[in-house]
Amino acid sequence: MKSISRFLILTIIASLFALPTQAKDYDYTFDYGALINATVGKNFGKRFNVQVAADVWLNDNFCGYERAMASATFTYTLIPKYLKAMAYYAYFNQEDDGGKKDIHNHRYQVGLVGSYSTAHLDFSLTSKFEQTQKFDHCKGSRTPNNKWRTQIKVGGIISPKVPWRPFVSMEIFESMNGMNHNSNPSGIERIRYEAGTNYVISKLVSLEMKLRGERLELKSQLYSSIGVGVKFNL
Repeated sequence: MKSISRFLILTIIASLFALPTQAKDYDYTFDYGALINATVGKNFGKRFNVQVAADVWLNDNFCGYERAMASATFTYTLIPKYLKAMAYYAYFNQEDDGGKKDIHNHRYQVGLVGSYSTAHLDFSLTSKFEQTQKFDHCKGSRTPNNKWRTQIKVGGIISPKVPWRPFVSMEIFESMNGMNHNSNPSGIERIRYEAGTNYVISKLVSLEMKLRGERLELKSQLYSSIGVGVKFNL
């Protein structure tokens, strides 16, 4: 168990330093922010789960508003312990490049989640299609922004009696159209790294604390944020 704990700690540290700490290491701008989240989840039977969440994101070195978002995630277990199907919807306001708030943005996702667990480690691989309907102020209409997102995540269970559940993850965003200005029609848009831990208070309540690092290829930007959240399991 000690070797597993050391492995997770080293993996978390490596993830935190996966992106440079100063923009001069790349020809990129650098920005800090925060992620604040609250989630309520409930199982319906043995296979169906619904989670409703509210998020607020800050950027501009904690001084700016990036987005406010409400979302719902639906998962259905296809193969117990190994495979789930998922669908997701979110509505959000988001600040655009000109400082205006894009109102009534809609996001949809569909995909599969594969998982495998051992006594002390949980592995998951998520692959999903995403479409965001954004309002374009220049055109006066909505333009679909399509992506394919793939995430691998490793979580640790130190002991059933220990409430800390550390995790690390990496997610690749691949653009499927040319909505973003000054960008190629397709290719990797960003790579996101996360490292953190869940703290299980009880069967009904848990907390999440994490660090996120992103390398945005299309905007030549490095982004780092601190995340805090609470989850209620009904």
